[in-house]
Amino acid sequence: MAHVLVAGSINVDRLWRLAGPLAAGGRVTHGGTELRIGGGGFGTGATLLALGHHVTLVTTLSTDDAGRACLEALSRLRFDVRHVRLTEAPTIPLEIFIDPSGERTILAPATTEARRLTALPPATVDMAYVNVRRAEPGLLAELAGRTRVVAQVPLEAGEHRPAEILVASASDHAFPSGEGALRQARQIGSPALSALVLTDGARPVEVCDDAGRSGVPVAPLTRPTDTTGAGDVFAAGLIDGLLRGAPAVAAVRRGNEIAARFLADRRAFWHDPVLSLSPVLRAEPR
Repeated sequence: MAHVLVAGSINVDRLWRLAGPLAAGGRVTHGGTELRIGGGGFGTGATLLALGHHVTLVTTLSTDDAGRACLEALSRLRFDVRHVRLTEAPTIPLEIFIDPSGERTILAPATTEARRLTALPPATVDMAYVNVRRAEPGLLAELAGRTRVVAQVPLEAGEHRPAEILVASASDHAFPSGEGALRQARQIGSPALSALVLTDGARPVEVCDDAGRSGVPVAPLTRPTDTTGAGDVFAAGLIDGLLRGAPAVAAVRRGNEIAARFLADRRAFWHDPVLSLSPVLRAEPR
């Protein structure tokens, strides 16, 4: 259908399924661990592939066993991996704790969070999606000058994301009410930004544009067993809607629809690539 450039992380997630919620000073049992591919680049890219689009991936992987296993799995899923950068730095997993309600807490190593996007391929694409913490100045402005861009609001202060639409989670970012939200988003993006999309779990998704601020309800669900990646899947549905010519509010409805289908049955989109790795992954580099 369309060609999408996805710049985002590919991680090894180590899942811990907990018998109860995390609480300060508490003691919680778990039912074992599981390694699988995760990260914003994977969740959005894999969903776009499942929806019929072609995905060129820009990310960084290690040359160790875990990195090679991820690269092989991505190739099997038909990602275009020609622009994956390889590094000698070891793979360090993200620890993801999933409580009985399906909510997750992520423990990320500082080395993973320090990655910076330094280059993008000159490929002609229909849209680009950017979900990185840091990028070289000017790199994303050049990208926005040649294609449509949807981007996640960066977690780092001072980072800019020139884009058509910015997406943010209420758990990560606080935006003012009314016209102030779009004004602040344009300072992060550019004056050409058309809309800010704010997700907030099961609460309505808010769309802030020149017409004002409107809420798009999220379909009620039975309690999901695992919400990991739902925001990344929503972003893919949003992009799919935009590629089909939908305005922002209608594209958000498409994102909600795809995220609801994912939460009801995540295997409806892909079989989570479980990584069978014999080496023990280190918690931190030596």
